Amino acid sequence: MKLTDKELEIMAVLWKSSNSMTANEIIETSNNRKWKDSAIYVIMNKLIEKGAVVFDNNRPTFSKNARTYKPALTSAQYVVKNLGSVRKTGIHIDTSELIKCLMSDEEG
Repeated sequence: MKLTDKELEIMAVLWKSSNSMTANEIIETSNNRKWKDSAIYVIMNKLIEKGAVVFDNNRPTFSKNARTYKPALTSAQYVVKNLGSVRKTGIHIDTSELIKCLMSDEEG
């Protein structure tokens, strides 16, 4: 599963939250607060199609009920899925080296 930069931006917001979120909450929490309602719904539908996000519930708002969304996988699971696609190309991944790289990236 490959996600676009815009999809990853939304996923980053969802991964940081311990609760499911409405589209408006995602916009408010995102670094990119310029999202238009129509754009966010198109991206959310793409994320659902790709299996990255699931519809969680309806939450009452001022004028109507709003859908809430949550990630269908963790950020670590997303990374592992993408490493799997690299491995399918025949590239060998040394897991101990990978862990070292991840650890040094977190410290830097």
